[in-house]
Amino acid sequence: MRAARAVDYVVSSPARKLDIREANEARILRAAEKTFALHGFRGATTEAIASEAGLPKANVHYYFKTKEDIAAAVIEQYRVHMAGIAQVAEKRPTARERILSMLDSLACDCDAIAHSGCPMGPLCVEFGKRDTALREEANRLLLRMIEWVERQFAGMARADARALAIQLVSTV
Repeated sequence: MRAARAVDYVVSSPARKLDIREANEARILRAAEKTFALHGFRGATTEAIASEAGLPKANVHYYFKTKEDIAAAVIEQYRVHMAGIAQVAEKRPTARERILSMLDSLACDCDAIAHSGCPMGPLCVEFGKRDTALREEANRLLLRMIEWVERQFAGMARADARALAIQLVSTV
């Protein structure tokens, strides 16, 4: 009986529950990225996301109350990812090398993007047509990316830095 209680304590410890929560949220967000990339926001359902994650639909709703909450988390995850890429690139000595570093980092994601597509493109296009908080979040993400790339091109003394930045961000 004591062994069973010890096992119950280990399984239900707060740290273990946090690990399970983080793992489930990560599974849901990976599944959402894939589902949004394949079907767009409107075509994606929480049921399809749950199926892709291998979790019951009720679990998805436990972690994220709405599909909008899931999309907001995907956008935030992508923002953090892009900030990390920029932070690594900033260590390079020249603007050209920083841009190449960013592109190199993004190239590491090519297999996933080739398989499922990039979730941000469809989300940004769909949210651009709606007046929602998600539209503002997606716009801020793209604007930050464009502004960072624009600063790099400006550092290369390019008069067309803004146009080049928009072109580059729209192709990655």
